Amino acid sequence: MNAPRLERARRDDIDAFVELLEAAAQWMVAHGIEQWRPGAMHAQRSAFVAAQSAGEVYVVRDGARVIGGVLLRSEPDPIWRDSPEPSALYLGKLVVARDRVGRGLGTRIVEECERVARERGVAWLRLDCVASNEKLARYYQRIGYYPRGVVNGLLRHDKRVAPLAGVAVGSLDAIDFARWRPDSVATLLFVVRGGAVLLIRKLRGHGAGKINGPGGMVERGETPRACALREIEEEVGVVTTRATPLVELRFQNTDGSSMLGFAFRADDCRGDAHDTAEAVPFWCPIGAVPYDAMWDDDRLWLPYLYDRTPLVGEFLMHRDRLVAHRLRPIDAAALERAVDTVRG
Repeated sequence: MNAPRLERARRDDIDAFVELLEAAAQWMVAHGIEQWRPGAMHAQRSAFVAAQSAGEVYVVRDGARVIGGVLLRSEPDPIWRDSPEPSALYLGKLVVARDRVGRGLGTRIVEECERVARERGVAWLRLDCVASNEKLARYYQRIGYYPRGVVNGLLRHDKRVAPLAGVAVGSLDAIDFARWRPDSVATLLFVVRGGAVLLIRKLRGHGAGKINGPGGMVERGETPRACALREIEEEVGVVTTRATPLVELRFQNTDGSSMLGFAFRADDCRGDAHDTAEAVPFWCPIGAVPYDAMWDDDRLWLPYLYDRTPLVGEFLMHRDRLVAHRLRPIDAAALERAVDTVRG
């Protein structure tokens, strides 16, 4: 099948759309996922008919068969009342036929919704999921949606789909990361033990005032791993000899500057962490990490480091704020090679 294209649903598509939603609801309940309940979609059929009349129901076909669909609305859900955005569309009821799951169709539908938003001149696409559905939340975050807090048990996400204007770099799509050459290289090292992680409040330099892991800039001729081990001793006075790279971080700023980072994990350290001129260290339960006091991107990739899942993150920053991002897995050996070949 050619790449599926989203199109507005016809009136006679609604029953097929509802059946897809019901099948998904039954699967969720069977797998202990609190999202949709069987019967609820049949009960909403009249609302879906009204949405179709308003041009808000979209479907994907394989021949005559509807194999996926979504609601795409300009009217915000009440959960966004505290965060008004005049240029946004709201995505809901994303569904894929059960026999097409795992083939990338869901991602394709979201991409098509982004295309529709751009064609309408809309800057943001918004969606949500049940906050307890961590797997779905991570999926949305991997494909570029940023978490915007929980309201009424729903975790909100949004993504800027229109490039920024009047800057040197306006979108991630404008960056050729195969040829990308960062201005500098930096490291972070997170010691994780007993369900807690060693964090710091940085006192000076890049990110002063924020909470993060110990780290700093790679010096000339130094490897990122050597930098991570050196920085943690200098900043908080502890020593570790084993650090595993788990996340490669590619930061592009809209002003044209850029930085490559590597985040490492260690499972223990020697010595007692103490205050220095660089940082104030503290041990924090992993479930209580203060992401609101950290860089925007940290909440997206740190959970993968805790899970030991190698990852590459690409981030577009504007005035120290995250504008757009992508996350993708990487082979652990490939990440090790990348760390070993980079020098300051």
